[in-house]
Amino acid sequence: MSYFDAYLIPIRPSQLPAYRDFSKRVGAVYREHGAIRITDIILDGSGHADETFHAEEARAGLGDEMRNFRDAAAATADETVILSWTEWPDKSARDSGLAAALADPRIQPNPDDGMIFEGRRLVAGAFNHLADW
Repeated sequence: MSYFDAYLIPIRPSQLPAYRDFSKRVGAVYREHGAIRITDIILDGSGHADETFHAEEARAGLGDEMRNFRDAAAATADETVILSWTEWPDKSARDSGLAAALADPRIQPNPDDGMIFEGRRLVAGAFNHLADW
């Protein structure tokens, strides 16, 4: 059963081109070491989550208590949020593949790119597959 690593990344829009290059390079290495797919999606900035969230009944009465991705990622007013995930065939493949990828010097950031995002602010987690609908 598939296994996933997921990340919330607060990032300045000006850093998106450098992030794309970095993610593409890292993704290629992860795929060499067994990852099935690497996906990066960016927060739709057309509205705040409480304005665009589709489940009106679910948020009724919550007011400002409902958290959104910007809050969860602690994004500042001048940042957006990337949600990224890596799909692996299973946990065993992820454990060995990730260890090999992290030891690969090609995934290290290019110093010429400067700081693309602050790693200490990245939110990360590992997930078991639950369902596909």
